[in-house]
Amino acid sequence: MAIPKDDLRRCLIGKFGFEEIEGTRHEAVSLIVDGRKVATTRFSRSHREIDDAILGLVAKELWVTLGYLKRMYGCTRSREDYLKYLTDNRRMN
Repeated sequence: MAIPKDDLRRCLIGKFGFEEIEGTRHEAVSLIVDGRKVATTRFSRSHREIDDAILGLVAKELWVTLGYLKRMYGCTRSREDYLKYLTDNRRMN
């Protein structure tokens, strides 16, 4: 299932609190918690949709599984769920 790139970016920024990173060759977003960069992913400017192969790479950069990323996008996971997942998996203190 391909996901529109702009929709995923808006979801990460709006729902999960990621911040856009300026001045990069790709469209990049980072999650910053307590002044610490926790996760960063980049999107190619040329692609409009992201297929499962690329989504898998995005998920890896966000420290989650592909299934978890799809649940984040599908609105069945909240920011709090994501932060707890990162903490439980020792990706965040």
